[in-house]
Amino acid sequence: MLPSTPRLARLHPGDPMKAPLTAVLASLLTLGCATPSAPPQAGTGTESRVRYLCENGEEIELRHFPLQGVGVLVRGGEPLELQEEVAASGFRYGKGPISVHGKGDELLLLIGRMVPIRCQIR
Repeated sequence: MLPSTPRLARLHPGDPMKAPLTAVLASLLTLGCATPSAPPQAGTGTESRVRYLCENGEEIELRHFPLQGVGVLVRGGEPLELQEEVAASGFRYGKGPISVHGKGDELLLLIGRMVPIRCQIR
């Protein structure tokens, strides 16, 4: 004769275990309905501005807007919006022949076929 295998208990109407189980499920469902927090407002740390001094004497500024996936390069007083690109480490933004690559305190400004311009945080 084969040994009997235990059977899973089934809940029936009026079963005393049904009420606690229902309460637990209801609690879990209401957690998912909680009101989400408001999105961050401008000036709350979601964007940053960093000024760089380049080896050619030029000063540039890079404004990071991570939520929008863009960076704004300010060079010679003229802003240029760059799209965020995939970077193995650090950050990278680009648009057409212009791109910036940064990691730590350093930034590399690439413009077409020109020699890359190295910059350091001021």
